[in-house]
Amino acid sequence: MSKRKKKKVLIIEGSASTATGDLKNGFSALLRNVIDQDMPKIFMGNGKFQAIKRFKKHKKADFCFLLIDLDKDEEFKEEELKNLKLDQYKDWVFFMVQEVEAWFISQPEVLDHYYQTPISSKLPKKRTQQIKKPSDILKSITKKTKKGTYNKKEHAIALLKILDAQQLRTDFEEFDRLIEKILNPTDK
Repeated sequence: MSKRKKKKVLIIEGSASTATGDLKNGFSALLRNVIDQDMPKIFMGNGKFQAIKRFKKHKKADFCFLLIDLDKDEEFKEEELKNLKLDQYKDWVFFMVQEVEAWFISQPEVLDHYYQTPISSKLPKKRTQQIKKPSDILKSITKKTKKGTYNKKEHAIALLKILDAQQLRTDFEEFDRLIEKILNPTDK
């Protein structure tokens, strides 16, 4: 008798609208680079609070994970879990530090390739996780590119698809922790 495959769900903060793009497909492509089988079903949760609500109410999966923006320095992770009333779920909640755009900035060669311009030379010379509002930095450095100013709905999906997921695991502890938990979920 074979074991039933455990159902996994990942709820991600971000627009579920496919009107101008599909973030779900972008995240799925990124995760497939490091998870070759047993991928979680991905749901976009819209805003942070809607994603949290959906996460807390989700009962149809054996394992449910939540990926949201931290919007602050990583040392505030525990405090943010408490503020969002997620501390009891801390093993299942993962943060994009500060926001998903930090992942793009962490791989300057991807930005240069995508925007077809050496924009990475304009990036702040500090640890990516310490950059406040990475989305603002991206908007600023992409203004004069052929693809135009960074726009999450237009550019994030394509950028997610070309990021090096293994490098993200190295550079972002929270991303690595998410992948490990998806690959090896436990009830505790």
